[in-house]
Order: sequence, then C-alpha cells, then structure tokens
Amino acid sequence: MILVMICLKCGLNKGSEKGTFVCDDCHNFSNLVQVVFENVHTLMEQEKVIDPDTSSLLKLLADSSFITYSNPQTSIFYKISDCLLTRASLGESEIGEDDLNHYISTVRGWGDAFKLFEELNLITIRSEKYRRVLILTDKMVKFAGQYTLTSTSDIGLRKRLAHIYAGYVLLYILYKVAKFSEDSWDKSTLPYEQVPRTLWINLMFLWSNAYRNKDNFTEEELRKFVSKRRVSSVTRGKLIGALQAMDGQRTQGLIKEFRIENGERKFTYEDYVMIEMQRMREQIRERGR
Repeated sequence: MILVMICLKCGLNKGSEKGTFVCDDCHNFSNLVQVVFENVHTLMEQEKVIDPDTSSLLKLLADSSFITYSNPQTSIFYKISDCLLTRASLGESEIGEDDLNHYISTVRGWGDAFKLFEELNLITIRSEKYRRVLILTDKMVKFAGQYTLTSTSDIGLRKRLAHIYAGYVLLYILYKVAKFSEDSWDKSTLPYEQVPRTLWINLMFLWSNAYRNKDNFTEEELRKFVSKRRVSSVTRGKLIGALQAMDGQRTQGLIKEFRIENGERKFTYEDYVMIEMQRMREQIRERGR
C-alpha cells in the first residue's frame, strides 16, 4: 500500500512505502548547515572582534536571520539577544528574570530559550529564591563590549548586532535539526519541541540556491519551492517584501538587486554570498574525500 509521507524536516509530501523519510533537499541542506554552524561557532569562540562589516561569514549570519525576525516562534531569541546586548554595552554583567519580563513581552517560558544561550556559552544561570539571574559570560561581554550603544542613532547598529547573536542561536537550532535522521529524531532536544520549519525552508531555498552556484532566482522559483512545503502565501509575501528591502544595516544584505523580468521579480545575490558558498562547497568536498 502506497502511503503519503511527509519529510520530517521540511514537510514535503511524497508517496512512499517507507515509514518516514528526509527529502534530498533537506539531506543536502543539512550538510551545509552543519558546516556553516561549525565555521560560525569557531569564529565566535576564537575571534576577539565580532564585526559583520569585516567578516563575510558574520554578515551572512546577520543578513539571513532577518527572515523570521517577527515570527512568534523565533522572536523571543531576538528579544533576548537585544536585551543582553544592551546590558553588556552599558557595562552591566547580569540581568534578573524580573527585569527581563519587564523588557520583553512574551507568552513563552524562558527555560528553553535560556538553555540555548547557556549551551553556546553566552550566559550562565544563577538560581535565587523565586527567580533566575542571567550572568553574561566573557564571550558575550567580549562581543557586545566592542560598542557603546547609548543614543538613538545607535538603534540600527544595535539591531544589526542583535541579529548576529540571534542568528547564532537560531543557526544552532538548525544545526540540531540538521543532525536528525529518519532513525534518530527527538524533538525534545529542540526549544519548545518545535522545528523552526519556516526558517529552515526559507534558508534552504536561499542558501542552497547560492550553494549550487546560481547567482539569482525568480519569484516563481521561490513560490514553487516553498509552496510544495506548505508555506502560506502570506508568509511568502513577507519574505519577498523583506528581500526587496536591500539595506544591510537594518534588514538584509543578501540581495544585490531585483528587477522585473518577463513580468516577474528576479533577485540577484550580493557577491559575498556567492564567495562564502563557494568556500562552503570546498569544505564539504574536502569532507567527502
């Protein structure tokens, strides 16, 4: 009997006799995510200066993380990152859970989010009576301490830096998903036991396209890819709108230009995206030898 199966990672439908499967696109993207995360993690651990204007890898991270900035599933990571960044830039080394509640409005519990920041050694947690206190690690202070963000003119820069931290955390979640397989699948290791499917699908299209050395894509190509994976037209429209906002200081800098061609929008990647993906291809090729 032929069953309609769904890819565990992206939700692509497939007729198959197997119990579960991971589609070819997700399999290849998983390899790419693992290499990108390991490169980012090494940089974050070892570098003394964290600057997206001098590191194309960090620029890729910041430019990519805009995709789910307002998504309810992932917005908590941006809000925590912005809060920690602000405190660290003011020379403060800790923040109480009560203060965080005043700073951030969310219906989600803190525990799963805190755990990710802890695992990446950005914070440690001290438990006190009836509350938790976030202690900023040297790693977090080192990053945020590069800047003094005290005026309204710094809002754009602060947002950009928060995208790096949030992007680092979200990439770590994708790294966890990337390591899942049909035989090893445990959502309890993910925050709130949820796969960030929208982020996974959108980045899979954008990164994989460039990874295959294709420096442009059309709106129709994007529509077909995400629609097959049941991404809503509203969500797709928000992504298209963000891709048109080509301002790397405030939104994204993945796209160099877009133009109307044969009645549809055609997007071209920034040169640095193609260079970074070439570097990833070489690393993955070396691993396969």
